[in-house]
Amino acid sequence: MTPKERVLTALAHREPDRVPTGEFATDYKVIEAGLGRPTFWRAKAKLVKALWEGRRDEVVRSQEQDIVDFTLALELDLVPVHCVPPRGLRPPVPRQLDEHTWEDAAGNLLAYSPLTEDIGIVRRGSGRDAGPSLPESMDESELELATHVVAALGRTHFLFARPGRTATGVGFPTGLGMEREYLRIADDPEGLKRDLLEGAERMAEAIAPFVKLGVDAVAIGTDFGHNTGPFMSPRHFREIYFPAMRRQCEIIHAAGKPVLFHSCGNNRLLLEMMIEAGMDCYQAIQPVERIDEIKARYGDRLALWGGVATSSLATATPEQISQQVLFSLQHCAPGGGFILGSSHSLTIGTKPENYRAMLECNRTRGRYPIAISEHLPEPTWAMA
Repeated sequence: MTPKERVLTALAHREPDRVPTGEFATDYKVIEAGLGRPTFWRAKAKLVKALWEGRRDEVVRSQEQDIVDFTLALELDLVPVHCVPPRGLRPPVPRQLDEHTWEDAAGNLLAYSPLTEDIGIVRRGSGRDAGPSLPESMDESELELATHVVAALGRTHFLFARPGRTATGVGFPTGLGMEREYLRIADDPEGLKRDLLEGAERMAEAIAPFVKLGVDAVAIGTDFGHNTGPFMSPRHFREIYFPAMRRQCEIIHAAGKPVLFHSCGNNRLLLEMMIEAGMDCYQAIQPVERIDEIKARYGDRLALWGGVATSSLATATPEQISQQVLFSLQHCAPGGGFILGSSHSLTIGTKPENYRAMLECNRTRGRYPIAISEHLPEPTWAMA
């Protein structure tokens, strides 16, 4: 089977030749370890500074080459594509306050995180958000990366789009926007529901260029929870968030594409409604959610993408990673509907030897029919 056929078979809840593999997101250090050269693919602060310096074309060329080479070198099946900043758009350079902080013209305070290597806005200023304005309609140059990857891998590999346009690579840490949003659940539930639905209607415009290019699926997502449960009650999810999620899924399905849904947190209390909304494949499945139990309960209606704890890939041993792979293969792979990956993404802290162990274990033990007859103890899971 080709990688594309392998993933499509799994998503159809049939057994391919082996369990497909791939990641929703892979940080640059993992790419660099795999290729033995620098990259701008998800290069965090390095990418942001390069855009500040006007090196947009260099960034895009690196991303185009490196995601294709990395996919082929590691024999991955799924490949993400996304928009890049339009050609000629140079973000304004903020005023540097010290080694790790900047202030832009709008008064937003930007800070570098040594832990994640991101540059993000940690305090909103009194002015408008930082950065240049994107053209009202998408410029063809924003699709340069997607066009290149489709040409190189589109016939053989499963390509999924992550829609959304970008100008600077600088983002807001999750809490800044989410705190205000969740206060609206109490203060303005109807207004929040209306705004979410209006945002959902823009999905058709966002995915249209990728559908035209010929991607195989669309990956979207919203973080609904933390380690112990969802941020909102199931009732509030049904009343406020469910209509927008359902509308997004309807638009993607109308384009003939499956919905790969990324959602951090323990969403067990919401899963039935997320499936009802139209989610075809669930990604970012944390160990606390019990991927084996989700497979047993929802496996006939929902494909699962995960099986190895993100934090374990950064802290565990190769032997412990192989233990997690075998456990997930045994409980989730039979009957199809399973893609092996991390429980969230490959972070900058991922140990290369752990990722190699994950892929090698799947190559040797993930072929159908799955034949894992030995008794497997509960794996050593790290929180993810």
